Amino acid sequence: MARADQTEIAEQIRTFGGNLRRARQRAGFTQVQLSAAAPLDRAAISRLECGERAPDLPTLLRICDALGVEPTDLLHDIGPKTSARGPRHHGNAAANEPAALFGANLKWARGRAGISQERLALDAKVDRAAISVYENGGREPNLRTVLKLEVRPTLLLGGIVRMTDGAGAGA
Repeated sequence: MARADQTEIAEQIRTFGGNLRRARQRAGFTQVQLSAAAPLDRAAISRLECGERAPDLPTLLRICDALGVEPTDLLHDIGPKTSARGPRHHGNAAANEPAALFGANLKWARGRAGISQERLALDAKVDRAAISVYENGGREPNLRTVLKLEVRPTLLLGGIVRMTDGAGAGA
């Protein structure tokens, strides 16, 4: 897991914004309609679509719920181009809580790479305690932080589905 270049991360955030805009348009929503359905401020939708803001996991799930898409749909072509398969099971994350699933996926990916929490934190320029909190399901990072981890976001969000599909999200 190498360090992500800030310019590359900014470009990937813009790619997410484009994916969001296309999904919103396919759903037949204006930004105002999506902001009401999500619920988010219309300016927040605009900043997300322009790549000026990176969503956190609860925001991503609210948007997916409103648009009727899965998180992986909005993360298409984002993150490193690795072919690693995700974990087959999620241990204590079986309750399908988004934070717990994200944490289990992160722990699996870090273990597969053979690096410590400290090494990952140093490489990603994130606090080591934050890595531990993420892995324990105590908090979800925003997309910008996920991209710093240099693991495909679709892998880290594997198993996380829209709220209407049964996933619990503290939105």
